[in-house]
Amino acid sequence: MPISCFWRSTVKDFRTFLSGLEEHYPAQVVHIEKEVSARWEAAAIAVKTQKAMREAPLLVFHRVRTVDGEVSPWPVVMNLFASRQRCAFAVGGSFERLGCEMHERRAKRVAPVIVDHAAAPVKEVVATGDAVNARELPALVHAGWDPGPYIPLGFLTTYDPESGIDNCALQRGWIFDRQEIRIFPNHSSHNGQNLRKWEDRGEHMRVAYWVGHHPAVYLGAGVKLRYPESHWDATGGLLGEPLRLVPSETLGDDFMVPADAEFVIEGIVPRGKRKPEGPFGEYTRYFGGQRLNPYMEVTCISHRKDPFWFSLICGGPDEGFGLGGLRREGAVYEVVSRVAPEVTNVYRPGSSPNHMYIQMHKTNDAQPRMAILAALAAASGSVKHVFVFDEDVDIFDEQEVLWAIGSRSDWEKDLIIVPNSPTTDLDPTATGPRLGTSAGVDCTKPAAPALYEQRSFIPPEVMAEVQLEDYIPNAPHRVPGSQTRDFISTAGE
Repeated sequence: MPISCFWRSTVKDFRTFLSGLEEHYPAQVVHIEKEVSARWEAAAIAVKTQKAMREAPLLVFHRVRTVDGEVSPWPVVMNLFASRQRCAFAVGGSFERLGCEMHERRAKRVAPVIVDHAAAPVKEVVATGDAVNARELPALVHAGWDPGPYIPLGFLTTYDPESGIDNCALQRGWIFDRQEIRIFPNHSSHNGQNLRKWEDRGEHMRVAYWVGHHPAVYLGAGVKLRYPESHWDATGGLLGEPLRLVPSETLGDDFMVPADAEFVIEGIVPRGKRKPEGPFGEYTRYFGGQRLNPYMEVTCISHRKDPFWFSLICGGPDEGFGLGGLRREGAVYEVVSRVAPEVTNVYRPGSSPNHMYIQMHKTNDAQPRMAILAALAAASGSVKHVFVFDEDVDIFDEQEVLWAIGSRSDWEKDLIIVPNSPTTDLDPTATGPRLGTSAGVDCTKPAAPALYEQRSFIPPEVMAEVQLEDYIPNAPHRVPGSQTRDFISTAGE
């Protein structure tokens, strides 16, 4: 059942979302006034909440001491996307089919609108020239081998020089000094393609990071699109209204950035120049090694008067349950449902960035195999292992999933192995350049009229009647290893 979008009549920015979340679910937001260090401490607190709490709350750190020793005036937000239910609240979607619903809404593209500088909150404070100092930003050092503060939750934005169409991607940036950020536009990514085009033309590339916005804007802009296609238009589709854009300060009036972002960092990537970047703790939960990568010479930093900085733990719930998972679910569902219309849902679990669960109403025994192969093709290397389940298996509960794998699959006949499949640059098991082995497992019962053992059960009317709180006050709401469908209403419950 869709969750009410309280913000539909307001400007879509982070503070409208935060105020609404605090109004409806105050226990979901924790303000930390104690001073914390940007070097590992803030990250460690976030990881502790993700491991120890039934639902990791959104954290707002108000006193972060930067790696250069200054206490930043700007709060740092973490765990924003660490809850699937919080993402559903942000976009007004259902818990179970959120990725599919988001994909359907993004397909109904809505073109952005351009506003002038006076109407753009991100232009309230503008620094150019010698006033630019990226090291003032409260960027965190997240993992033990990270060489310095990184931007992990900023959209690196470029434009295709041929079509003029925008592209946005969450791609890491190491804030090396006051006016240099070393970036990683993956070679196979659309930003990587744009970079090659600009360099082939003998030109430098204009780029910008934008950091901080309504989470629905992040979820809209983070979609995987064809090349070239506008992320601004896709974001408007998810919002159901145009995204507000404003011309950049130093990159020309044809280079647009989100008007309601918290920060925008503008710069130039020099043609053909590379510098060492990394290592960095990546979404795979392994370190992406040091490599020669492009860098941006920062020309401008603009922000709100009272901005929030966004960060996350790569490979944690923000990517598993939120940004990365939801993006892949929609893309996979679009392809798989055409090949196997019996598919009813897909889920990318937070337990592994390489897994995809598919649920289906199976009518013949070939359908799971078709769904597996379609999912692997649709994922383009971002998914390595696909598992197909019957409708009676709760794919959001890891205990149910493991039970079905163990009791409904015979790997002599139900395992599909696909060697020399696409994979990512960051896959530690790769057998060659962006090549690896993928697999799928059919965890479904044989199709009718074949018989299979009856799963044990308690009569559903009894399960519906029994309310645990009537017998055990303050009973836990969540099974370990699963994502809760409902917010924990208070911290003590």
